[in-house]
Amino acid sequence: MRVIGTAGHVDHGKTALIQSMTGIDADRLPEEKARGMTTDLGFAWYEGGSGEAIGVVDVPGHERYLRNMVAGAWGLDLAVLVVAADDGWMPQSALHASIVASLAAPAVVIAVTKADAVTPERAAFVASDAEEKAEALFGTRPVAVLVSNKTGAGIPLLKAAIDDALARLPPVARTGAYLFVDRVFSPLGGGTVVTGTLVNGGLRTGDELRLLPRDETVRIRGIQSYHERIEQAEATCRAAISLTGLKGEIQRGDLLVAQGATSGAAQGALILCGTEFLCKLLPLPGSTELCPRDAKGRPVIRPGMEAEFAVGSAWRDVELWPQKPADYVRITVRSSVACPVGDGFVLLRRGGAELLGRGIVLRAGNTSAEDRKALAAALPRAAAAAEKLRATGQGAANHIATTGLGAVADQVAIEAFYSGWAPAPAGLSAESAAAAGFIPAASPKGGRLFLFDPSRWEALRKAFLAAAAEPGGLSKAAGDSLFAASFGTGAAPVGSPGSLADAFEAATARLESEKAITKNGAVWTIPGATRNLSPEEKAVLARLTAAGKTGLEPGKTAPQTDARALKALCSFGEAMPLDSDLFFSRAAFDDCVAAILRGYKAGDRFTVTDAKERSALSRKYILPLLNRMENRGLVKRSGDERVVL
Repeated sequence: MRVIGTAGHVDHGKTALIQSMTGIDADRLPEEKARGMTTDLGFAWYEGGSGEAIGVVDVPGHERYLRNMVAGAWGLDLAVLVVAADDGWMPQSALHASIVASLAAPAVVIAVTKADAVTPERAAFVASDAEEKAEALFGTRPVAVLVSNKTGAGIPLLKAAIDDALARLPPVARTGAYLFVDRVFSPLGGGTVVTGTLVNGGLRTGDELRLLPRDETVRIRGIQSYHERIEQAEATCRAAISLTGLKGEIQRGDLLVAQGATSGAAQGALILCGTEFLCKLLPLPGSTELCPRDAKGRPVIRPGMEAEFAVGSAWRDVELWPQKPADYVRITVRSSVACPVGDGFVLLRRGGAELLGRGIVLRAGNTSAEDRKALAAALPRAAAAAEKLRATGQGAANHIATTGLGAVADQVAIEAFYSGWAPAPAGLSAESAAAAGFIPAASPKGGRLFLFDPSRWEALRKAFLAAAAEPGGLSKAAGDSLFAASFGTGAAPVGSPGSLADAFEAATARLESEKAITKNGAVWTIPGATRNLSPEEKAVLARLTAAGKTGLEPGKTAPQTDARALKALCSFGEAMPLDSDLFFSRAAFDDCVAAILRGYKAGDRFTVTDAKERSALSRKYILPLLNRMENRGLVKRSGDERVVL
């Protein structure tokens, strides 16, 4: 299914056109009936040529109700740009078309209304002029169809043009469903019903949803779409959803999100919430400029400027703080708002009807003065890296507003250079990441790729190698501490799936593959590291060698003071810890392992009893020994048995 919407100057016949197409009067308010002018959003539907329902959103044309128009312009698969043949292209036509282009409607068709009220030559001129002006804004030339709302002439041709444009669109995304609320009402039977355009997937009766930005869990009691009660709604469609579990009032601009949608990062499924956002400005439609200029030729967007910010059906007063490069801007919002990554937003002059800018949200999170300084330092490198990512085709998308995966390239680059690391977007190769200026490292668990800032990576590498060269080597706890010192202690960069533990494992795996460090029991050491043993270490090694398969236990069979020397011997490869308090010489450990595995091949199984008999070790020693063998990748546990690897 698909959803289309109108756009255009006041009194150019948008609502009448919808009634001609659908038989439904989208003006639902008494005020609209009395004044003969649309003031808020209206909704209708009809059956498309494919037999599927096509939802229609009607928007007001008067500039006084521009905020309502923007609320209805998001989430459209196609915009019908309405231009009256008698008036022709008007200022509000250009503003509406620019807003639709800013919000990235995938397709556009022009309807030239009132064609019966002018000469054929005049109608043809208006159609050609509208096509030319729309092409300058959208980058492609939409088809224009002459229609008459009075006689119905041209309506079948317009529907056919819409069908043709919709058929050429890519398939609808099927993951991470969400819906911006554009209407709320309470039916006679009680409860709360919200309406909106459902995108990015499906919803079923009984599903739990997250209500953002206040992060409340609600449940779907019922769904209605195009006047039919249904159990499941699929994107893209208009849907009315009856909710249970609400703890407060819901309003236009709130966002309903399928549980789990906020953890994804593909095609806008990642949802950001907050009162501060880092955004990327995109050139105004039909221009190379990021914003208008004043009479002196200066950009109108300046530090601390107040504006109005619209994303989805949400509307907020904001302050703008331009960054460097100039296409980044920090936006502070008066009250919290939720917005999907990659969805377009528009900036309007506060209290006016001028489009100041458009763009995509990349990052959420309140920042301190120190944070902002670090972010400013990261942005130029991030911008260059994002361009290189797009140039490789990884995360590239230039669909009017560089939405979807194109936003992911910017977002990942910013996080990698600001936080020091970030999980790579799906499909990005290590080679492409390296070409873009990152240090790539893959986690052993599932091969997830992580991107590191080269300067922070080099600092971490030096710290790891220095610690690994110390007596006792680099422990996991010490490694965690060094990693946190380099990259912070957060679970993950803002807006990025993944975990600190996975990033740590990816970093150590890369260093191991480079032969910079090697895993030696529970610690990492320097491969081939040699060091003259101290007299104390030589004495402990002699006692350990003499102990053979009995080993040494500090505090029991050896003085507690031997523990430091034994750990140092482990880091030099002279000893092996079976557990935290029991040590074998390396020769004794290797002899036991060889005895246990002799004659086995990969995939063979053996029991603990088998291992005891082969090694002549007691149960006190055999279980720690087998655990150490498992830790070193020689065997793996399968029930009560061990499988030879």
